[in-house]
Amino acid sequence: MGSYAGLAGECQGYTRAGQAGSEACRGYSEDCLNLNVYAPSSSSTTATSSGTGSSPQRPHAKRAVMVWIHGGCFVSGSAAGYNGTQLAKTHGVVVVVIQYRLGVFGFLGGEELRERDPEGSTGNWGLLDNVAALKWVHSNIAAFGGDPDNVMIFGESSGAGSVSQLLGIEAAWPYFHKAVMESGTAAFWTYLPLENAQQSYTAVLASTGCASALDKVDCLLGAGSNGFTSAVTSVPCRDGCTWAPTIDGVLIPDKTLSLGQQGYLRPNTPMISGFNLNDGAMFVPGYPAVLKTMSAAGLQTYFSDRFGEERVAELSTTFPVPGAWPGSADLSPYCYSAQQCETDFSYACTALWLTAAEAAGQATYVYLFSEPTTGDLALHGDEIKYVFGTLKEPSASQTAVSEAMMTYWTNFAKTGNPNDDGGAAGSSSRRAPPLEWPVWDAKSAAVLNITSSPIVRSVPVASYVGCPFFQQHWAFYSGCLPPPGRAVEKMAV
Repeated sequence: MGSYAGLAGECQGYTRAGQAGSEACRGYSEDCLNLNVYAPSSSSTTATSSGTGSSPQRPHAKRAVMVWIHGGCFVSGSAAGYNGTQLAKTHGVVVVVIQYRLGVFGFLGGEELRERDPEGSTGNWGLLDNVAALKWVHSNIAAFGGDPDNVMIFGESSGAGSVSQLLGIEAAWPYFHKAVMESGTAAFWTYLPLENAQQSYTAVLASTGCASALDKVDCLLGAGSNGFTSAVTSVPCRDGCTWAPTIDGVLIPDKTLSLGQQGYLRPNTPMISGFNLNDGAMFVPGYPAVLKTMSAAGLQTYFSDRFGEERVAELSTTFPVPGAWPGSADLSPYCYSAQQCETDFSYACTALWLTAAEAAGQATYVYLFSEPTTGDLALHGDEIKYVFGTLKEPSASQTAVSEAMMTYWTNFAKTGNPNDDGGAAGSSSRRAPPLEWPVWDAKSAAVLNITSSPIVRSVPVASYVGCPFFQQHWAFYSGCLPPPGRAVEKMAV
C-alpha cells in the first residue's frame, strides 16, 4: 500500500513506496484510493489480505464487517500500518482497512470550489473517499464472506473524527450500521470553520500563481502539485490539524456535537466512544521532554497560552497539582495536571457529551483505556495494537487486555452489544469478555475502565473533572483559537 503524508519530514505530501514501513518518497499523487481486506478462510483458521482487485471464494456464513479509518490529523497515515489478520482469524470477522486522500488533496476548502460539486460542497474529498470506500464494501464484501448489512466503522484520532463526520453525512448512512470512535469523538480539531479553511485556500492560490486568474479553480486544476502541498504548513487553529474537514453547510452542515444534540446524526446507530488516560500528554507543548520537566511556572504558562490568562486561576482549581505525588515516574505532577486538562479538552468531554446526546433510544457505550503501555502511561494511540492484536512481545497482562478489547470490539461489530456475539460465525474460538460492559445512560453514567483489572465506574458528565469548565466555555473554545505565538483574545470573566 502507498500512503500520503503531509507533515514536514514525512514526505511532505508525497506518496510512499508500496511496502509497509518504507520511508521512500515516490512523488506527488492522489493515486491512493485502495484498501485491504482481511477475511477468515472457510475453516476460520487463516486470514487472507486482498486489494480491490481479487475476490476469494465465498464462505458459507456471512460475517460482520469492521471498516477501519486510520488517524493522522488528516494529513498522514495509511492502511499499511494496520493488520487485520488476528481479528479476522481468531474472532471470525471481515476487516477492511481503507485509505483516503489527505492534506490539501483531501481537504482543500473554499467558496469557489462549490462549482465543482453537484451538491455545492466546498470539497471534503477525503470524507467522500470514505463514503466511496463504504459503497465499495457494500457492493463487494459478500465475495469475502462479509455481510453488507452488518458493517461497523471504527477509527482512532482523526479516524474517529471521520467516523464522527460520517454519522452526520446522510449519503453514508446506508452503508454502515454501528460506529466506534477511539480518542477523537466529535473533537474540536476534527473540523475547520469555513472562514479558516478559506485562509488556507487563499494561501494555495498564492503559491500556485492562481490568485489573479480569471477562473481560479480551473487554474488550480492545471497547477503543479508541488505548489499545492508546500503552500500550507501552518496550523490555522490552535492545536488543530493543518487540514481538516470543512464545515461547508452542505456535506458537513455543522459541528458533529451540535448535530448530535439537535438529533441530526444517523439514527438507531449503536456507538462506542472512548479515550485514553493520557491522551493529551503528547499534545502539551514541549512533549516529550516536558513530561518530566514541567515546573509550576510551566503549568501556569500552559494554562495561560492555551486558554487565556483570565482562566488560569479557574483551571488551576479544576486541575490541581497532586500534593504528595504517587503517580507515574514518567510524569511530573505539574505535567500530570496539564495533560489531564488537554485530555479532557481534546478527547474525554466531547466523547461523554456526544454519548449523552445519542443515548436516548439507542445503545451507547463509553470506555477509558488506562493500561500502561508507553512506560507508565496510556498515550494517544496506545490502544490500537490491543484492538488489532498486534502487540510485540506483550506481557501477560497486556495479552489479556488485548484479548478483552478484541472480544468487545468484534462482539459489538456482530451484534451491537460488546458483551454478546449472538452465536455469530467464528465465536467458538473466542473467550467471553472479562467483565460486563453496561450501556451508558444518564442514571448509571457507566464507563468501562479497560485495564488488566477492569472496572466499571459511574462518571456523570456534569462532574467529570474538566467537563463542567469546558461546557461553560465551549462556544468559545470549540471555535478556532489562534495558533501558537498569538495570544488568546481576552474574554469577559
